[in-house]
Amino acid sequence: MHDAICITTPSRLHFGLLRFGQDRGPSYGGLGMMLAKPRIAVELQKSDQWHVAGPMADRALAYARNVLQKWQLPRFTAFDIRVLEAPLSHAGLGSGTQLALAVAYGIRSVTELPACKISELVDAVGRGRRSAVGSHGFDQGGILWETGYQPGQSLSPLACRMSVPDVWRVLLITPNHPPGLHGASEATAFDRLPPISEEIACQLERLAEDQVLPAIEQVDFDRFAASIFQYGHLAGRSFSSIQGGPYASPQIAACIDRLRHIGIQGVGQSSWGPTIFAFCMNQDAAEELAERLPQFEEFTGANLSITPPDNQGAAIERIPDFVT
Repeated sequence: MHDAICITTPSRLHFGLLRFGQDRGPSYGGLGMMLAKPRIAVELQKSDQWHVAGPMADRALAYARNVLQKWQLPRFTAFDIRVLEAPLSHAGLGSGTQLALAVAYGIRSVTELPACKISELVDAVGRGRRSAVGSHGFDQGGILWETGYQPGQSLSPLACRMSVPDVWRVLLITPNHPPGLHGASEATAFDRLPPISEEIACQLERLAEDQVLPAIEQVDFDRFAASIFQYGHLAGRSFSSIQGGPYASPQIAACIDRLRHIGIQGVGQSSWGPTIFAFCMNQDAAEELAERLPQFEEFTGANLSITPPDNQGAAIERIPDFVT
């Protein structure tokens, strides 16, 4: 039997990109944070033959094969990979990056390769080309601010990482809505988007560095909530030519308008959506909001869940051998 490992990872909120790809100067960059739930959970061990099971199994297998090729492992190497938990794909929670990094870390561990930097894991699975938030979040958790990568860099370095107050909560709202853009559709969208002006990029940078991050440091919930909405709304406007506005659809815009109308300020859309986030000061406030929302037409059929922030990143555990 072979050593087995279990990797669990947080989910990711993305509040918006700082800029798009550029021929000169830094490309992309952005602001996001990690969530304790939902989680990706992967069990992995070496095996005599390939066996992959669970949600997103096909993607897990593809990532594993990429890693074998990238790290030049023997071609007869095989793994038993079980995806035990996974959020909905393409919902704005960064599940693809977390799964990819979990598989890469697991393979590196069970094959007893030397420990490596997060940038090497990312490179092995081809993630982090636009946003580095989920990659650094896998490694460290917390709220993450990165200002983009320079030509020749494969992963944007972190400008700032901070722990989010543990008492704060996020209500995740996933309406009955098509999944966010991904894959070829996402690539085509970025090809069509006009560049983000330097003026907008500077406004986003000021919001992140002068408002959002200081509010976290000072545990000023109201300031944080107001500034995180402003950041997301401003960043979202750069996608108007694709989305028709700062949000993925009029339905999502209506949900966010309703939340703000009833006094919830720290709201927005994560990545391409459709997941909406609403920050609450504590568990009681989050539960009260979750009980209140179903009375409003905008949230009919929506899935609601409450999560703390994640300030740790991925958790790794050696487990007893499991049998295929």
